[in-house]
Amino acid sequence: MSIVVLRTLIVGLAAWVAAFNRWCMTDPDDRAKLRRGALLLLPCLLLPVPLAVWGPSWIDEVTWVAFSVVVILEVWRLSRQAIGFTTSRSRAVPVAGLRGRTRSTHALQVRSYEFPGAPRSMDGLVVAYLSDFHCGGRPSCEWYDKVWEVVRGIGPDMILLGGDYVDRPEDVPLLERSLGGLSRLPSRLGVFAILGNHDECAPIAIRETLRRSGVVMLEDRWFTVRREDGRKFIVHGTQAPFQSGDDPVRGLPPGGAHLSLSHTPDNAPKLAKAGSRYILAGHLHGGQICLPLLGAVIAPSHHSRKWTYGNHQVGHANLVVTSGLGTTGVPLRLLCPPEIAVLRFHA
Repeated sequence: MSIVVLRTLIVGLAAWVAAFNRWCMTDPDDRAKLRRGALLLLPCLLLPVPLAVWGPSWIDEVTWVAFSVVVILEVWRLSRQAIGFTTSRSRAVPVAGLRGRTRSTHALQVRSYEFPGAPRSMDGLVVAYLSDFHCGGRPSCEWYDKVWEVVRGIGPDMILLGGDYVDRPEDVPLLERSLGGLSRLPSRLGVFAILGNHDECAPIAIRETLRRSGVVMLEDRWFTVRREDGRKFIVHGTQAPFQSGDDPVRGLPPGGAHLSLSHTPDNAPKLAKAGSRYILAGHLHGGQICLPLLGAVIAPSHHSRKWTYGNHQVGHANLVVTSGLGTTGVPLRLLCPPEIAVLRFHA
């Protein structure tokens, strides 16, 4: 294989991944995703490669420029992710007894974020954020019991849940069993939740299951949380675009919220512009199956892999995207362990 063909393949694959994530993976219809993905192969790979083999000599220069652009963009993306971890004083700690290597489906880590410069009303606040449960038997309900034991050890002031609790209506009983440990956890300031796109399969049953576990639903509304010393902050949840249309700022108070829950990070720009200070999202599973050095390949986001995982600056807001707990599609995680995200705020 000539170097020109190899560069063309790399550029074509990069273009296909970006286009597939932006225009195919966000479609709720799995068959439509595959059809569109197959059609994208034509302009991204099937036409450029023969052109690189039998085309004019200037194709070599074009492929070199395109390859250079791909490398620069990838280095920039990975650098921004690394900077986000640094600025939030982030660290990940594997949980003893649930450690995993390459195949990390049943591993667990606690990813801690430290946010200095937070509003005084949030000073000393500790929040545990869990998302993308996908309770369907893999991991088992007993595995989720261990997750809640880890949360108990963290001792958060507040627990936030980011959606995608089941994939099928018949899995709701598994969700109720998996939430058994949550109902026994002390949480001084409460447990708040939103729904995700997979929860459209049985939204009423899922809401009732969560409420029986002591969860307050934030569905396009906000809630004032009062701390023991009288300080107050606002937590908000949006259902957009899955449960309630495309407006993520519906139900957001004037001036924004201190904490905004959004299942997908795609809502972050509008929430940040409306004044939300810290935005918590999931949905992308951190890629679920990742490659060495490159990280996530598939990310169902209109921004492709821009906000797949970690802490990101969006305007004046911090966007924290968790890798979540469960899996979807295939019950497998590679180089992307499930996690509990812990946010600690300091004035």
